Amino acid sequence: MYYVVKFVVVNSFFLTCALLLNKMLQDIAQEAVKKRRRATKKPYSRSIVGATLEVIQKRRTEKPEVRDAAREAALREIKERIKKTKDEKKAKKAEVTAKQHKTQGKGNVSKGAAPKGPKLGGGGGKR
Repeated sequence: MYYVVKFVVVNSFFLTCALLLNKMLQDIAQEAVKKRRRATKKPYSRSIVGATLEVIQKRRTEKPEVRDAAREAALREIKERIKKTKDEKKAKKAEVTAKQHKTQGKGNVSKGAAPKGPKLGGGGGKR
């Protein structure tokens, strides 16, 4: 006589362990394939807009002292330019203040008579 098995009881711990083991083995296999496939890439250089390959290689090989000296010179030049613009602004400001003092010495000149008519525009009242 044969019995029909309707429900197969599977231990849940065994099921999760089996799934995790299969996934781990699959990952290991894929990693091995990747390692086999991976080709070594050789570093290469190419020119950029505004700089040729020779200029780039020359800059790469120059010593840090030379770089520092160039940086200092550039900073000094920028500071001089800023100082020059500040001096020009001060001179203009002094010129303007001198003109104002001259005009004040002439006397009180009215800057414009106030209008005596009714105000125009009609805004700001209640509705």
